[in-house]
Amino acid sequence: MKILYIMPSFNIYGGTPKKTLDLMKAFKEDSAIYSYSNDYLEFKALFESTGGKVYVGDFGRNFFLHLKFLLKIVDEQKINIVQTQFSAGEALGYLIKLFRPKIKLIIAFVGSLEPAGIKKNIVNHFYKKADVFVSISDYVKREKLKQFPIVDKKESVIIFNGTQKREITEDVIPKINHTALLSVSGLVYYKNIDILVEAMNHIVNKLEKKEVYLYVAGDGPERENLEEKIKKYSLENHIYLLGYQKNIGKLLDKCDIYVHPCYIEGFGIAVAEAMIASKPIIASNEGAMPELLTKDEKAGILVDKFDSKAWANAIIKLIEDKDYASKLGESARLRAENEFSVEKYVANYKSLYKSQLEKK
Repeated sequence: MKILYIMPSFNIYGGTPKKTLDLMKAFKEDSAIYSYSNDYLEFKALFESTGGKVYVGDFGRNFFLHLKFLLKIVDEQKINIVQTQFSAGEALGYLIKLFRPKIKLIIAFVGSLEPAGIKKNIVNHFYKKADVFVSISDYVKREKLKQFPIVDKKESVIIFNGTQKREITEDVIPKINHTALLSVSGLVYYKNIDILVEAMNHIVNKLEKKEVYLYVAGDGPERENLEEKIKKYSLENHIYLLGYQKNIGKLLDKCDIYVHPCYIEGFGIAVAEAMIASKPIIASNEGAMPELLTKDEKAGILVDKFDSKAWANAIIKLIEDKDYASKLGESARLRAENEFSVEKYVANYKSLYKSQLEKK
């Protein structure tokens, strides 16, 4: 088999490129990746080191030039499986399938957001050419079935993302005070970091727990709004927006509790990484979080997405009951190792690719 992955960039800070890198490490010279932008080229060498072919199509929105280049890659590399995701990638996969109908087209659903307006109708048309849909959680599959009934008419499978313990290197990180809460998250509205600021206001200013600190590794358009709220509550010495950080392994090692308030999370690779690092976790009770942590809270605490007092109470509970926190962390590690390993992730994809190629 020869697989071509179509991606928007090489940005390994994003879960999808990171997991594609894991697949390329497994398939080596039988894999190739096409980035339809020249963003994050500093990570290109990581993909090249897998032994797979790496291509960049710096053609902007000129789909004709993208397609011309992609068809050349497909023919020269004898590609028989194309895997893609996101609207632009789905469009390119659809076009490849039009001109090379024997190709097996796999569309991966890596999030639950619904396309708006006419874009939804266009995307629905692309899906007619898919051979199989892959969802990263049951939650994502349910959402896509509601949005696109055509998904129910084709083969559709769930393959959880895989992860492994982050390497702890000696890279410099900001000084971490205890008790430390960590969230690895983009600063966009649905990541819901705002609720953590509200919870910290309750903990630090109302309950006067001055020893509690929150660190957020990530960046995005909500940064300014968050900074204003942090200043409003006089929490500048208790909440630190770190921006993107390379050494997540060390941050996880130093933190006491991992918090993840996103309420439409398709999977949550950062949560899986916190699980495998044996960290007690508090997460929103929506999206894929109940699947990752299990609804009976054996591997983490699930909290109402907008109830800041509930978040504060859950944090205080883990701070005060260290035995309970330790048990949660250990349960999380065991679940992650059993369900969300890279080995299992790769094996599931190998099985899927094999089954698709066996079909006429």
